[in-house]
Amino acid sequence: MGIATRVAASAAVALAASAANAGFVYSASNREVSVAVSGSTVDSDVFTNAGSWYGSANAIASGYSALSTQGSELAAMEMTFVGASQIEASATAAIAGRSTADVTFLADSTESIAWIVSLGRNASGAGNSASIALSVIDTTDSTVLLAFSGPSNGAGSIDVIAGRTYRLQLSALSTAAGSGSVLANYNVGFFSAVPAPATLVAFAGFFATGRRRR
Repeated sequence: MGIATRVAASAAVALAASAANAGFVYSASNREVSVAVSGSTVDSDVFTNAGSWYGSANAIASGYSALSTQGSELAAMEMTFVGASQIEASATAAIAGRSTADVTFLADSTESIAWIVSLGRNASGAGNSASIALSVIDTTDSTVLLAFSGPSNGAGSIDVIAGRTYRLQLSALSTAAGSGSVLANYNVGFFSAVPAPATLVAFAGFFATGRRRR
């Protein structure tokens, strides 16, 4: 075997080993934040690749302010999402904010995936509302592995099967029709390798400090 052949073979082995260690293999991703006023989007940010992303969208005018954010990571061994959609209004308004993620991934191996979830929502004022939801389904047979609508907090694990495709959907929505305040927020993590307790503490702490406010 020549040197070039040996190098190519070594590279192939390294690539296979890397793939074997990858818990999540992403086939589709759409992460988005937006703010709409009177039915028209005034600001938005969208990311359709894997990897790290921070997005924000806002609208400020006399009588209201709105902000939607998301900081997320789609990596081989973990998926994490921290974000919110919030509105403050002091007058009649028609504002809508959203922070969403729609991710499809292939399970590299049959294993248990650790998860941690914190979903919050609250709204004050007539006609104002907030909603927050998370789901994970096995697209092969439409089995629902995880489903939450906030406010919810919890931790646990889900079992995935090698070669099957799964879809994660996360949505934080806020709407304001009049004066008041609205907030829908989330802190979500999925870990192929069970994280150390210190990692979970740091991840939870990031939610407390990571959301940007005006």
